[in-house]
Amino acid sequence: MKKFFAVTSVAVLAASLAFSFSSCSDKSGSSSTEGNLAGGELGSDVNVSQEDLPYGATIMQLTPDIDGVPIMTEIDDRFLSTEEGTAVSEYFGSFSKKDESLLESATYPAVLDFRLKTEGNISEQDFIEKQYENIKSYTGVNFEFTYIMVNSVSGSGETDFSSYDNLVRDLDADANITDRKCITVDCMYQDLDNGGNYSLSNRIGNDVTLYIYTINGKPYVLT
Repeated sequence: MKKFFAVTSVAVLAASLAFSFSSCSDKSGSSSTEGNLAGGELGSDVNVSQEDLPYGATIMQLTPDIDGVPIMTEIDDRFLSTEEGTAVSEYFGSFSKKDESLLESATYPAVLDFRLKTEGNISEQDFIEKQYENIKSYTGVNFEFTYIMVNSVSGSGETDFSSYDNLVRDLDADANITDRKCITVDCMYQDLDNGGNYSLSNRIGNDVTLYIYTINGKPYVLT
């Protein structure tokens, strides 16, 4: 991994797209890159400890070569663990690389089974292909994700997780939820038809929203 300081409910799951475009929270307490150090807002005489800096002030890159993630992923590990970042990388990687094993690793089994049933009892590969085509409706071209940026993280004090809590427990009464976070993400993708790299958020108009739940000791992506 590379690390450096930056200068700068059931109804939801039944939706056709595998992630949301709504924000995690409208509360001002959310940790995000907005209002960070970009532009030199803090004077040289201001001494702020690292733990007091906002999200994005320190950046870690999870890389395929060192960390084994399918897509290089940028996180602030003061707010998101490497295991959580890996789940995010695997989730997007499953659609980009059309890899069932990545989808299974990134998604809680009971939730994945539910998604497949609500889509008409389809297979994992059919689900991946469907999501790829849904994403392609925004990119307009065949694509491959090349870089993932987690741009904000909010926790239980900033986001209402009750719908997902109830969903997980309805699907699996033995699920032990120990942590939950809401994140916003941008993905860079390569245009496989014409060349060039582009931002998915720019194509959509805002970041993608995902929920990260740690269940039975392992982080999973919920959407």
